[in-house]
Amino acid sequence: MKVLIISANTLPSAPSGPAYIAGAALAAGHSVEVFEAIFAQDLTSELERQITDFDPAVVAISIRLVHGFVIDEGAEFGTKHLDLRVRVKEIANCVRRISDAHIVLGGPGFNYYGPEWLEYLNLDYGIRGEGEVSFPLYMKRLKAGEDIHSIPGCVYRYAGQIEEVPRESVENLDATALPAYELFNLDKYYEHGISPAIVTKRGCAFRCTYCPYATLEGNRYRLKSPKRVVDEIEYVYSLERPKMLMFCDNNFNAPIEHAKAICEEIIDRKLNVTWGTGTIIPLGITDDVCRLFKDSGCGYLSLSVESASAGMLKQMQRGYTVENIKQALKSLSRSDIPFGVSLMFGMPGETPETISETLDLIDTFEIPQGTWVTIGICLWTSHQKVLEDARADGQLEDNKELFNGATYVSPQLPKNYMVELIESLRTKQNYTVQVNKLHAISTR
Repeated sequence: MKVLIISANTLPSAPSGPAYIAGAALAAGHSVEVFEAIFAQDLTSELERQITDFDPAVVAISIRLVHGFVIDEGAEFGTKHLDLRVRVKEIANCVRRISDAHIVLGGPGFNYYGPEWLEYLNLDYGIRGEGEVSFPLYMKRLKAGEDIHSIPGCVYRYAGQIEEVPRESVENLDATALPAYELFNLDKYYEHGISPAIVTKRGCAFRCTYCPYATLEGNRYRLKSPKRVVDEIEYVYSLERPKMLMFCDNNFNAPIEHAKAICEEIIDRKLNVTWGTGTIIPLGITDDVCRLFKDSGCGYLSLSVESASAGMLKQMQRGYTVENIKQALKSLSRSDIPFGVSLMFGMPGETPETISETLDLIDTFEIPQGTWVTIGICLWTSHQKVLEDARADGQLEDNKELFNGATYVSPQLPKNYMVELIESLRTKQNYTVQVNKLHAISTR
């Protein structure tokens, strides 16, 4: 069957999800093309042209995010909110208008709001969870005229109601298909400073109160073998040498032995590669580990500190200590690895004092790639424990608000303090600030 996979994302990010799904469809024997909305100058006309020329039987729309925030110096607090649903609706309406193809939704943004997306787009079918197995199964059953409403993770409309089938985890990640980056315009991504990305595992053993991954992917790690991970690296490099290849895991260095084994496999194969990752946590980051990272080609790391207040780390259930943070920062500072730090202010219990604790520690180190500060906690799925506090503090009345872009800020952070904090951080050369709770901060 012919399948068109639309990467509906319009914010700078590697198309890793669509690439893995495209690879799975190719491995199952289907004819696959991709449409990259991020580069469309005239989205409707370009999409119409590709659909007309290719004439797909299935159009799969990969949704990365529901809402987004971008740095915009002309906006209040330097941050602009984007409702990303509008572009997805434009894509879905375009497909329906010119094609009789079956439309199936998927992607991380669909994971959290399956029924809401079906209602919003007036569509009938989508697949949540890990689609490397579910999507080829959908294609197989659709082609054979068999039941598609029992496929793991599917969400569908039936007799006026929306039904959901539980997700299933892929146990043997080594058996999944390679990401089909050969179908993507990698040169365009490089021009926009975006590197291709791969995943090395699924699952998360941490239980951070603001994060849903553990409930969605499970608390047990499912690991790709180091050999398979490095096979994927070699495959991406065989297409065209990227400036950097990213690991887009949720915490690349957890478990630390797995990350070390991947680095050792790169070294054993004598590969000349450059890799980075947007998320490591301050656990197990020693001088020896940093040396191993560097020797295997690490060219960038982002350390997810979020808070350096002992009280806030406990409140957030982050699973590490202030001493762990200091150790990680000391080792990274000695390593010559370009690294940045991410902070998150506004969780329940956050006060001006806890924020000062964090900034006082961070400012004792030179952060070569700068510090990214997120102010306000995105409430983006019912799987976040922080929703309990949001309801108790009157910042979330109904879960239906989540799809419309709800956020939370600790009520112990006065408005005047927050405004002064934001403006102060924005004047610091080494800080970038993203403000998620614009309205609440400006009106409280």
